[in-house]
Parts: sequence; structure tokens; C-alpha cells
Amino acid sequence: MEEEYQLHYSNIENSNIESSDEELEDNSWMDVLEKEEEDYKSFYKENVDIVKIFYTYVDSDNKIYYVKKNNLLIENNKINRDELIYILKKNKEHNHKNHKLISVLQYNIDLEPEDVLNYLKFKEKYNFLTIVSEINDILWNETINIFKNLNSLHIVYYEEPKKKSSTTKKVYIRNGKLKRKKHTRKRT
Repeated sequence: MEEEYQLHYSNIENSNIESSDEELEDNSWMDVLEKEEEDYKSFYKENVDIVKIFYTYVDSDNKIYYVKKNNLLIENNKINRDELIYILKKNKEHNHKNHKLISVLQYNIDLEPEDVLNYLKFKEKYNFLTIVSEINDILWNETINIFKNLNSLHIVYYEEPKKKSSTTKKVYIRNGKLKRKKHTRKRT
């Protein structure tokens, strides 16, 4: 009887080992999981690798007269200081007119995935626009994939007023005495 038991136990054990090997080799469950995960991929946060830059030009009448847009590839979620200075100087002239920098604004949607529904219901409670007050590196926080294309930098330029010509009279002093005309008034 003991031999029968051992023989039966060894058959069960061998069949369990074979079936567990088959289960390990069967990766279909992983494929199903990856397929389901693909649907949610757009809601995961990712590094920002491209930023839209909008250049807005305002004339002396305080009216926007031109807006241009560029895409900028960035690394490590940032625009470094030197690159920012280059961009600001390169674009300060438009239409053969010099402009001075008024402001730099950063728009970075750093919403958490669990807050997306709340954001869609109450957009006015969220503010993703910040004023860049110093010319330094500009960092972007990671962004949900579906919002990545909304990250941007807004640069506003104001048209420099034309220099007025001087209206003062120039006086030339010559060597020698300065001759003055005497004016006499007629008395009536």
C-alpha cells in the first residue's frame, strides 16, 4: 500500500510541476494586461520634451499686431538660461522695429492624474500660468501625456518708441568775443 501511495504521490507531483511550467510559459495574461494598460497610458505623467513658444508683439498703441509660434525641443524638462537669453535677443526685432521685453510667462499643466475629472468640472479653480520674474533656467514639471502639447512659454514684446529729435537750439562759441545785438524798444 505504501508503494501505491508513493507512486500516486509522485505522479501528482510530476503533473503539478509540468502544469506550473506550462503556466510560467503562458504569457497571454501579460499581453492582456499590457493591452489594458495601453488605454491608460495617456494619463501617466511624463517628462516635458517639447515646448511651444509664442512671441507676441505689441505696438505703441498697446495693440497686439503680430504673434508667432515656434516649437522648442528641451532636455531634462528645462530651458537653460543661456538658451533663454539667446531666444529673447534673437526675437526682439520684428518688422524692422526694435522691441523691449515686457514679460515672460510659463504655462505648465502639472495636474495629477487623479485630478483630471475635477479639473474638467472646475477649470476656473486651476491656474497653470506663472510669471517668470528672473532670467534663469525655466523648469517644467512632469505633465500628463494628453496635456503635454499645451505646455508653452509666452514672450511679450513692446515696440520701442521712436526717439524724438532734440528741439533745443545749439549754440556755437567761436574764438573771440561773442557779439550780441542790442534791441531797442520803441516807445509809443
